[in-house]
Amino acid sequence: MLCMFRSSVLLTGLYVMSGILLLGANAHEEKSGATSPAEKTPKPKAKKVYTNEDLKSLKDTTHVNQSPVTTPSHRAGSRGTGIEGYRDTGGHDREYWQKRMRPLNNQLETLDSQIAAQQAKYDGLNAASGVKLSRSGKLGASSSDTRVQVAKRIDDLKQKRAEVLKSKQDLEEEARKAQALPEWLR
Repeated sequence: MLCMFRSSVLLTGLYVMSGILLLGANAHEEKSGATSPAEKTPKPKAKKVYTNEDLKSLKDTTHVNQSPVTTPSHRAGSRGTGIEGYRDTGGHDREYWQKRMRPLNNQLETLDSQIAAQQAKYDGLNAASGVKLSRSGKLGASSSDTRVQVAKRIDDLKQKRAEVLKSKQDLEEEARKAQALPEWLR
């Protein structure tokens, strides 16, 4: 039994000594700066933050693939470059397309107001409107508008509006094919 006791004490001593040695080795690695592979990932570098002062200094520089900036001279009677001097494939400018679009827009506005007026009139009429009772007790039509007549006028105005709207869409398509700018039609 004494032999077993000595061997268990010896094993316990070895176990404690190995733990102490392992702790000492870990402490030595931390002091020397060695880290584990997971901790060896490189830290991200700080990104450059551009300020307004940096952008102001860029205005004075010439970019690699661009010619130096020159200010255009504005002479009287010369055609402007860029959007002012742009013309479609037919040689037409903004005024041409607006002159063609203006009458269609005016017709649409007029028809819309007429439809609204007729609709208000239609809403004010009831089923008995336009019917007149004579002294003899006979029913007759009066000379005023009936609901049916007003409804027919509304339908006719809506049909005219559809035709004008179709004409406007055709003009827009023509302008698109001629490569006119969309804002010219507004």
